[in-house]
Amino acid sequence: MKRYKIQNLSALETFVIEHKDQFDAQYCFAFKGEMGSGKTTLIQLLLKAFGINDLQGSPTYGIVNQYYNETTHKEYYHLDCYRIKNDFEAFDLGLEELFHEKKTIFIEWPEKVMQFLPEETVWITIHHESDDTRTIDIAYEY
Repeated sequence: MKRYKIQNLSALETFVIEHKDQFDAQYCFAFKGEMGSGKTTLIQLLLKAFGINDLQGSPTYGIVNQYYNETTHKEYYHLDCYRIKNDFEAFDLGLEELFHEKKTIFIEWPEKVMQFLPEETVWITIHHESDDTRTIDIAYEY
């Protein structure tokens, strides 16, 4: 596991620039953290770093936002599973199929769909320590 201390938004932007290659792979990246810890902010900064300029915000209501970089021809998915109530709903949304397509997927609230996550999931835990300070733990479990 790797741990990073982030002091403010500017430091988070620097972190993304310095580590974006770690996140530009066809894996499921599962983001854990309490409400307001910065999961969506980190994911949006990563998407921007990958050349996605037309961000749609958090997919809280739509569950899945799909992005495509015309230059690199890469697809990215941002999922927010906060509103998923049970496994049947996740299955109906086609999440099981999506997770097994070997795409780059950023998922918030992964604990809501644990049984569908692929073995090759990278776990990112954000600890909200103060208004500005966050600790980010990255665990590669594949």
